[in-house]
Amino acid sequence: MVVETILKGLGMAAGKVIVKKATESLLDNKNHLHTYLQSNFTKIKHEDVRFSISYLIRIKIPGTSKFLLVRGHRIKDQLQPVGGVYKKMNSFSEFEKWGYKEDCATKGIKSDDVSHNDLRFRVKGKYTLDIIKWFESRKNRETTYEREFNEELIDDLGFDPNIFYTKSFREVQKVMKVFGYSTFHQCHEVLIYDIVEFLPTAEQVFELKKLLENPRKLSDDFMIVDISEIERLLVMENEEQIAKIGAHAKYLINEK
Repeated sequence: MVVETILKGLGMAAGKVIVKKATESLLDNKNHLHTYLQSNFTKIKHEDVRFSISYLIRIKIPGTSKFLLVRGHRIKDQLQPVGGVYKKMNSFSEFEKWGYKEDCATKGIKSDDVSHNDLRFRVKGKYTLDIIKWFESRKNRETTYEREFNEELIDDLGFDPNIFYTKSFREVQKVMKVFGYSTFHQCHEVLIYDIVEFLPTAEQVFELKKLLENPRKLSDDFMIVDISEIERLLVMENEEQIAKIGAHAKYLINEK
C-alpha cells in the first residue's frame, strides 16, 4: 500500500513536470505556435525541409508607379526584384548540429562557387524553429543588402559605381511562408523574404528616371514595369507578351 502511494505520488509529480515543460515550450514559441506544433507533432518533424531565406529590394522610380526589375540569374525567362539569398558566416557551427545539407540540383538549386554559404539548404523539420530564431537574432549571418545590389546593378548592368556608391535602405516587412509543399522540389519548404526599400539620393533619382526613356525588349536584362504589370505578373508591349514576372515580385507592392 505504501509502495503504491509512493508510485502514485511519483507519477503525479512526473506528470506535473511534463505539463510544466510543455507549457514553457508553448510560451517560448507563442509567436510561432502553428510552426511549433507542425514541426514537433506531425510527420514533418522527421522530414527534410528546404529553406530559402532572402531579401528583395524595392526600387521604385520616384514620382511614378513603376519599379525596376532584373532578369533572374537562375530562372532566365523571368523578371524579378533585385536581391537574393542571405549568406551565413562560414565559421558558424550550429548548422552542423542541425544536420545542414546544401541545396542540390535534384531537390533544390545546384550549388556552385557563387552560392557558397547561401541560406538555401535543408534540415529536418524538427529544427525549423531553431533556424527561424537564429535568423531573427541576426547573428552569424549577412545583415546588409549592398552585396546583391552591387552585383546585379553595378557589376552586371553597368550602373555608375560613383553615383550608386552610397546606398540607403528602409526595412519594409518580413514575409514568411512555412511548410508549403513544393511540387518542383518535392518537399516542404520554409520561405522567408525580407522586403527592403532603396532610398535614392537626388542624383540617384535622376539616374533612375532616365531609365524610363529606354524602349522595352524581350532580350533586356532589366526592365521598368508598372505596378499593374506586377499585379498580372507579365509585361505586355504592343499587345504582345515580352516578359513574365516572378510571383515573389508582388511582395514589393505589399500584395501577399
